[in-house]
Amino acid sequence: MNTISIETASDEELLAAVIGLGSRGLDSLSVARSALEAAGGVEGLREHSTASLCAVGQIGPARARAILAALELGRRSLGRARPGERLGSSADVHDAFWTWLAGERVEVFGCALVDAKLRLIDAEQISRGTLTASIVHPREAFAPAVRNSASGVIFIHNHPSGDPDPSDEDRRITCRLSEVGHILGIPVLDHVVLGTPDSYFSFADAGLIEGGAPHGYRGMVLR
Repeated sequence: MNTISIETASDEELLAAVIGLGSRGLDSLSVARSALEAAGGVEGLREHSTASLCAVGQIGPARARAILAALELGRRSLGRARPGERLGSSADVHDAFWTWLAGERVEVFGCALVDAKLRLIDAEQISRGTLTASIVHPREAFAPAVRNSASGVIFIHNHPSGDPDPSDEDRRITCRLSEVGHILGIPVLDHVVLGTPDSYFSFADAGLIEGGAPHGYRGMVLR
């Protein structure tokens, strides 16, 4: 690996670098090849737990955790907008956060906190749910916005099925969150449901955010 560029290395070579020394008498490249074959490629690795990766990949728990940690770190590095970036529309939100939730097998609910000029302050995960539902309580949903003195909040969650159309529960929680935001003086600018890479649903675009979309926030729905 010392003589191979990271940018041009194969999946096997990159995984071997993460694994380090091999185990059970095998070199790291052989272990990496075995793990990738058993998992069905890099994408399949994320579907495994530490225990199941050990079972199929001929590696120990420490190396299995290192692999999963490297995958998660890579996903996080690509998935969120940077503080100061302007989120002026639902299209901006989609482009900034789709990668963050790509590949998730369960619904993940998060929030993007913005200042009065719609510049991102921070983004946080609020909760993880099941394959078809996310569990959100307004208290937890607004805690980051209150803590960061945000001027507005944009809620984001994914539909692992790829279909961004909101469920009845999505509509109910959005209505509830809008009401709480009004009481707290932290308006909900949008709730964006992310589906496939080129599709999403924006409650603001659909006119389903109480009081409209304040602060000059606007959107263009991708279909």
